[in-house]
Amino acid sequence: MTRLQQAGGGVLFVTYGNGHIAKVAPVVAALEAKGVHCTVLAMTLGYAQSLRLGMKPVGYKDLLHLVDADAAMKYGRMLWPENQHPDVDELESCSYLGINYLEWVETYGEEEAAARYRKGGRRSFLPVRFLGKVIDFLQPAVVVSTSSPRSEQAAIEVAVQRGVPNLTMLDVFAMPHDTYLHHKVYADRITAPSALAGQQLRNAGIDPSKIRVTGCPAYDALRDASQAPLGTQLKRALGWNGLKVLLWAGSLEQDETGVPAEFYGTKFGVLVEQRLRNFVASHPDLALIVRYHPTQYNVFPDLGAQERVYVSNPAADRLLPQLHAADTVIVQTSTVGFESALLGKRLLCLSFSPRVINTEYDFSELGIAESVAALDDLVPVLERPRAQIADLGGFPPPGPATPRVCEEILALMKR
Repeated sequence: MTRLQQAGGGVLFVTYGNGHIAKVAPVVAALEAKGVHCTVLAMTLGYAQSLRLGMKPVGYKDLLHLVDADAAMKYGRMLWPENQHPDVDELESCSYLGINYLEWVETYGEEEAAARYRKGGRRSFLPVRFLGKVIDFLQPAVVVSTSSPRSEQAAIEVAVQRGVPNLTMLDVFAMPHDTYLHHKVYADRITAPSALAGQQLRNAGIDPSKIRVTGCPAYDALRDASQAPLGTQLKRALGWNGLKVLLWAGSLEQDETGVPAEFYGTKFGVLVEQRLRNFVASHPDLALIVRYHPTQYNVFPDLGAQERVYVSNPAADRLLPQLHAADTVIVQTSTVGFESALLGKRLLCLSFSPRVINTEYDFSELGIAESVAALDDLVPVLERPRAQIADLGGFPPPGPATPRVCEEILALMKR
């Protein structure tokens, strides 16, 4: 796979972030094994992750020639200080921010661009014009995106406008407040990870003929029994042989209405982490892994070294060994929860989290988790036996998802 090839044909993947790159990577590998040329536009954190997975991605920095590069970099450097992240290099970050902001300036003018940024920040970007230039330059036969609302959705909208066959890989579930359900334009094909997710798409009024229940390629590796010893190896390395392991996969509470001051930002995660640390301290048969979201871990405070507590750096530590090592996983809305449920782990959803409440994204309502209704309930729930959970169709169909998704992409290439 070359980084940038203006040859026409092939598949253009547009995605970002560690989790979304994990969905794309096995599909890219399978298509390339069949001789299909793939270009992966991997943004922000996704760029480094795609390199770690052996791909040769294209970043926004490789596409500066499609815009006024000097103007884009001027805006990018202006925005970079408040958006920098230790795992995204400065040039890529400035290119991403600058190209998106420049599109606002060229479309709406300086004053309106500034107003839009003040209101929504980078989360409001939808670079349709820029992705149009990218697609016109690369001339792909098919465009594939993950289901995020910025560059990914822009790529789908452009592909639909241009008549280029296109496909979106849905994340996990499609809850009522999910931005994805409020788009005006949808891909020709949407791959859903489960029957429940497919039904949610249909309930939202999306054309059923677009929907295919394939499972999610990111989770195919979870079916590989040879990976199970990774958990034992991690526990041995940490000196945790014979211990039961809790995994807290938390994230920030922000950008939502009604977040109590005591929960806002890092405070929710810290409160949960402290409860778990205290619980582990009083139970010598337990250990704790703290793993905050890859885009946010750097802003959470260090609560200090503690026996049988490991604070993970998700930029360096693979998730799979930690999942295999864990006996119980605690989440708000993280897809780590879904992955842990697929492995048969006990999953606790913090249903009192503002993120869970505001998005209606409660794994306990989806048939894959037990609910923790309040912070004071966390320890009692941990101390009681695991509850039985009714299957609501939230798990993927049997067999690997990657061949099914590839089949849909190859069918689109023949159109």
